[in-house]
Amino acid sequence: MLPKKKRLNRSEFNRFFVVGRRYNTPHFQLIFTSHGSFHGAVVVGKKVYKKAVLRNRLRRQVYAVLYRSQGILPLGVYIIIARGSASTLSGKEVILEVQKLLKTVS
Repeated sequence: MLPKKKRLNRSEFNRFFVVGRRYNTPHFQLIFTSHGSFHGAVVVGKKVYKKAVLRNRLRRQVYAVLYRSQGILPLGVYIIIARGSASTLSGKEVILEVQKLLKTVS
């Protein structure tokens, strides 16, 4: 999990959501905006998983990849949105696909 200082609040999220550049994979979407510091957000909606426990598990998995990658990624704001088909992925597949998505930025 990212520290609270490196997560986005609602107003920052809305601002960067509109102006960010979008990168897509079949199961995730990344919205990237170049910025002076590293910030991240992960969105897993109810269309992906109905149960909050499962949504939170996927969210934690994606945050873990972001946390481990923050030293090698360019500074900026990363918003990762899970699509409905992300529920079919295993834990390792989630990690690999998010890493592949983050490499497209650098």
